[in-house]
Amino acid sequence: MAEVDLADSGAGPGPRGGKLNILCGKGWLGARMFRRMAAVSMVFMALTGCSPEYNWRVAPIADGSVTAIFPGKPETGQRPLDFSGHSLQFSLTAAQVNDAAFAVGYAPWPDEWANDDQAKHDFARAVIRSLYQNLGVAPPRVLPEPGNRFTIEGKSQKGAARLDAKVWLLPRGLVEGLVTAPSALYPKPEADEFFGSLGKPR
Repeated sequence: MAEVDLADSGAGPGPRGGKLNILCGKGWLGARMFRRMAAVSMVFMALTGCSPEYNWRVAPIADGSVTAIFPGKPETGQRPLDFSGHSLQFSLTAAQVNDAAFAVGYAPWPDEWANDDQAKHDFARAVIRSLYQNLGVAPPRVLPEPGNRFTIEGKSQKGAARLDAKVWLLPRGLVEGLVTAPSALYPKPEADEFFGSLGKPR
């Protein structure tokens, strides 16, 4: 069973000179958590002789501003991010089934950005750019617009990988939805269901 990190460590320069290091796999929620989850999954498979089933459950994200359904029990980690001289508290809620990871990240806006739409969009572009860089892909000249789902085909430490992502802006902060897996094993129907669930609380 292959181990899947949400993303490799990567930093992307922001338009205002800030640097973004987002979804650092080995530093906080990535490799160690998924290695532990992979070990549990392997024991389960040995006992049952089949792959774990998707067990969808609803979880609130972004201080209750967003809900998402995860295919297993999610875990949440947090870390500070520095961007353009400002500190943001980034949280990532993620669950893994087999070789696919499903995650939602959230970063509330600093107080100084309350009326600074330019800073918010600069940060969103830096986040999107970093996702390409994390998979070893040069960001396109025209980046996907916030609110649109997009696909990145690149490489992880384990080989060819696919990442689908959606980044959007809320009054309280930035939210990103992510699904990543080896390219040959990407669970598109489940990813479609996951992205379709991302929305405001019911």
